[in-house]
Amino acid sequence: MIFQKLSTAAVLVLLLSSTAPHLRAQQTSTFYGLEEYLNRKMVGPEPVKIIIGHLKESRTNAPLDNLVAWAKGGFADLHDEHGIWKTDALGVKLGIVHSIHYYFTTSPPPDKSTRYLATLDELRRDDYISYYLAQMAALVVDESVLEKEVLQLLQADNPTLRAQGVLMGRPLAEEKRSLFERYQEMVENDDDAQVRMIILYSISGWRRKDVAYIAFERLVNDPDAKVRDWGARGLWSAADLRILTSDDLNTILPEMLKASDPFVRISIGRTAARLTTDRSLSVRTDQITDELLYRYLSRVRKIGSQANLAHEWLEWWTPLIPDYTASSRVVH
Repeated sequence: MIFQKLSTAAVLVLLLSSTAPHLRAQQTSTFYGLEEYLNRKMVGPEPVKIIIGHLKESRTNAPLDNLVAWAKGGFADLHDEHGIWKTDALGVKLGIVHSIHYYFTTSPPPDKSTRYLATLDELRRDDYISYYLAQMAALVVDESVLEKEVLQLLQADNPTLRAQGVLMGRPLAEEKRSLFERYQEMVENDDDAQVRMIILYSISGWRRKDVAYIAFERLVNDPDAKVRDWGARGLWSAADLRILTSDDLNTILPEMLKASDPFVRISIGRTAARLTTDRSLSVRTDQITDELLYRYLSRVRKIGSQANLAHEWLEWWTPLIPDYTASSRVVH
């Protein structure tokens, strides 16, 4: 028999060489689902190759733990001797976010809620990864556990933790009035501009009039320029999506007369133009300048306190529409 003539070492080599292709195939199939998922998420071919390659080379049986540890360690192997990334850093980090979500949803650990929050805590130092993991928390963490964690974070002294709580609680705040009112109180009174900005960012897509007026209030009253900018975005979006109508002119136009900041005046003017222009036309917002709006302001100031601001706006703006709009073209 051939095996009787071979040394023990030779037999081991033969066995290993015969099983290696099977092991490689098994390993490839193990991560095929993840690779396919990352491709669907349009992570990018190079980051996907790096992540899958890392998992294969590590020969891990616990890919979730492995990826979290890799990210927590700062992806040391992807930096050169000077600490500079050798590849697309954001692409890899986005791929890690989706990979973590993939394993929590396809192979969830028994204590998935606690485990997800612990993972988020471990990776909190990476602003990019924690930013996206926080927004995905509601997809993994049980609602009661999530709400408790969010309320704790919103009370934290650290503004970074408060901002993370806002991101995590966004889906809950959309449904729970009490939590929404907490957001509303914070967007007006939190002493950190980043927290206020994150709140506006989080709620601006809800397509609700009360949210539109929160954005309007921040545009008019917030001391921070970046927060006012998000207020302007929320107000414009509400007008563009028909959440606000021309009936709201009498609420927003008085603030244009009071505002000392040109940005506030221009933002309100552009919103008023959108509200009073046919939807088949797009407003050339770059041409709605403070100089142009001064003509409207002069008009109503001459009339005085008896001026109907909405009526005067329509009288002034309607003849200007052909010069300050363009046809909206729908590409089929």
